Amino acid sequence: MQEETFFGVWLRKQRRALDLSRQAFADQIGCAEVTLRRIEAGTLKPSKELASILLEKLGIPETERSQWIAFARGLSGFPQPSVPPANKPITNLPAPLTTFIGREKEQADVVELIAKHRLVTLTGSGGVGKTRLSLKVGQQIQKNYVHGVWLVELAPILDPLLVPRLTAIAVGLHGEPQRPVIDMLSDYVCEKKMLIILDNCEHLLDACARLADTLLKHCPDLKIIATSRESLGVLGEALYPVPSLELPDFLQLIEKFRDYDSVRLFEERAQFARMDFSLTIENAPSVAKICNHLDGIPLAIELAAARVKMLSTEQIAERLQESFSLLTVGNRTALPRHQTLKAAIDWSYELLSPAEQTVFRRLSVFVNGWTLEAAESICSDVSIQSAAVLDFLTQLINKSLAIAEEDHAKTRYRMLETIRQYANEKLIDVGESDTLRDRHLEYFLNLAETAEPHLVRPEQIEWLTLLDEDYENIHLAFEWALSKESAEPSLNLCRALWWFWVPRCYWLEGLNWVKRALAKSDQNESRNEKIARARALCTQAHLEWRLDNTEKILSPAQASLALASEVSDKRDIAIARFYVGGGLFFREENRDHALSLMEQSFTEFQTLNEPFWQAYSFPYFATNLDYQINKHDLYLRILELARQAGERSILADGLTFYAARLFRLNRMDEARSYVREAETLYKQIGSVHLGLSSLLAEIAWSSGDYQTAKSAYLDIYERCNLLGEKYYRSECLVNLSRLAMEEGELHQAQAYLEQSLVLEREAGYKPDFAIHLTMLGNLFYQQGNLEGFKQNFNESFSLRSYFDKRYKAYILITILDSLCIQKPEGTARLLGVIDNYQRDTNDAVRPVDQRSYDHAEIHARKSLGNVSFESAFAEGKNMSLDDALDLALKTVDEM
Repeated sequence: MQEETFFGVWLRKQRRALDLSRQAFADQIGCAEVTLRRIEAGTLKPSKELASILLEKLGIPETERSQWIAFARGLSGFPQPSVPPANKPITNLPAPLTTFIGREKEQADVVELIAKHRLVTLTGSGGVGKTRLSLKVGQQIQKNYVHGVWLVELAPILDPLLVPRLTAIAVGLHGEPQRPVIDMLSDYVCEKKMLIILDNCEHLLDACARLADTLLKHCPDLKIIATSRESLGVLGEALYPVPSLELPDFLQLIEKFRDYDSVRLFEERAQFARMDFSLTIENAPSVAKICNHLDGIPLAIELAAARVKMLSTEQIAERLQESFSLLTVGNRTALPRHQTLKAAIDWSYELLSPAEQTVFRRLSVFVNGWTLEAAESICSDVSIQSAAVLDFLTQLINKSLAIAEEDHAKTRYRMLETIRQYANEKLIDVGESDTLRDRHLEYFLNLAETAEPHLVRPEQIEWLTLLDEDYENIHLAFEWALSKESAEPSLNLCRALWWFWVPRCYWLEGLNWVKRALAKSDQNESRNEKIARARALCTQAHLEWRLDNTEKILSPAQASLALASEVSDKRDIAIARFYVGGGLFFREENRDHALSLMEQSFTEFQTLNEPFWQAYSFPYFATNLDYQINKHDLYLRILELARQAGERSILADGLTFYAARLFRLNRMDEARSYVREAETLYKQIGSVHLGLSSLLAEIAWSSGDYQTAKSAYLDIYERCNLLGEKYYRSECLVNLSRLAMEEGELHQAQAYLEQSLVLEREAGYKPDFAIHLTMLGNLFYQQGNLEGFKQNFNESFSLRSYFDKRYKAYILITILDSLCIQKPEGTARLLGVIDNYQRDTNDAVRPVDQRSYDHAEIHARKSLGNVSFESAFAEGKNMSLDDALDLALKTVDEM
């Protein structure tokens, strides 16, 4: 249609498709509502930067963004989507490991259905081949989807809440969100031509239905193929019952037998088990019986074929027939497809020895696999010796009931989820489920507690990886721990995992775990339970701190200190005291007392020989002490302690802080060296490095590369959104505002600043809030709004009691932009005060802040002349910071 040739009309349609008001969308992209209204009306063309933000929010791929920006700027027509090179498919579909036999008609049917409908669900019994068919179809039609064909494997998960997250990861959207994942996923996919394959939905039916319904409503070019034992029940869903493989006729000659897909499948899979197996006149009738008995279900046929190394085809057919008879008689109400698959697994189960059956059942307690050590510990007892578990596990692998997977010279084992569920039902039937889950909890609690001290030492990488591999098992153990009468196991799990959650950036998830554990009753607790609760409370305080929930730190820290004091644990007392100091510091009611508590903790950590806690606690109080003069030596001391501790994230943070200082001192070669070391450390532990990313953006900004800086800050902002982090999110908004100001985009700058102030008010960052109120006042001044300027400035100065020396100097630098034009003499005095502070404290100013200082000095010298300027400057050098703040306030009132 003609209206689609206008960017504003197109933009309005996309916003409405997201069900967003103009104000809500403007808030998301960081511009004023009036700006967005004018763009949609066609009376304003967005700047390149704003157009880039809009297109990124709407999911336009970066590779296509230049032509879309030209369209937005009115320089070209409606863009045509680019098609990726044919030799570089966009997909995560796995390469097939075995041949795909037959199914030509089924492939054609599904291709035709997905061309007509947006949701096609392949239904059928477990093992009928739904997954293989969906993957084969996905490979065939991959070229039709510009933004890829993506497989979401749901079989390994049990938690319905993980379905949106797993889908987001599969299509390339990563992170730990604060917004609901489904909302972010809808935004990401809404403008993409994409096919998603949701595989094995039956155990997560409601969650998959909600996901499909939401995505299809918000993403007009999305199509979904689902595989499930039953329909999703979504409006517009087209069902395709996947038939069994064609079955052979007993009267056919041997040459014709291979024309049947079921027979071909049996023969090929049997040859994996026994290389010399082939169809003969003698075994053809029994193979035909097997395929018919199994109703042509591929999984059942494969399980049967694997037995040819132990049994003849005649024996297999005979045993299989007996199994079917028992099943049909014993469970007539079950669906036929369930009877068929259960018969296949029943048959495999009954071929096991009693000891093998025991190990098979017990292994079902694991989720997402296990190690041999875990199996030996959890599955052994007086009836099954630990040393025998490997032999039994080998037999289960040989009989296709378990799978061995080698990764980086380590072997892990797992079951197909269908088989695991079957085994778990058997475990429940024999009454061993609770016992095995207790052992499972004990093992993984011990693993987490064993890992805990190593997570803060040089060997932390291997222990982080170890916990990664078994995180789903640990999650299951935690859920079982919550069912226990005692809170001790769940509390100890939380305490042991705290430094796994921190570098992995699982802050929101970890905090949720801790709160659930702490919610369990604390009445009549033993000494060990009190110790566990004290440590979990400190974990909560730390995670609240990491998420910038500064008002929520003090309460759990104080409760932890009380419990630690009650049980007289010196280490826990020192840790809790540190977090009490941190909580008081952020409340800004008595910072001297807060800093003294943190300093006291540091002294106690030295006495207790706790290198990690020394390295962790030292920067928080030392960088804020007024008597700390030599900043350079301070940062070197921080690095020294971090290197002694050997924990990588603390060291990387220290390197980043020191690199920032060197950069501000214009020692660029040294700064880059420390940046490279920090990058390596962050990469080793797989951590998000917000501070380092922010520093790199600042370096680009100071060198005049505004586009790189803006892109970096926007990327950091999005990562902070995902992680729930507030501090760097606010800082990114402030820096984006300053970049916009330097480019004359005052309305955009105002929008960014106002967003930042909302975050800082929520987090309780009073000094930062005051600084940025002053910045907003500067903006109002530049816009000619003198009343708004004064109002913001006075509100900012009403918070001066919360300022330390550093913040007092910084707010003076901030106000220079507004004072230098009308009040050159007062500006010269303030410059003298700032210069005196910097010399006394050896504090380095960011180059972007130094610009304000230099600009004010040039203007004041030009207005006053060198003699008058130097006189006023000298007067300022004799003033205190508080006197300078009084002067600034008086000067503003007189403007």
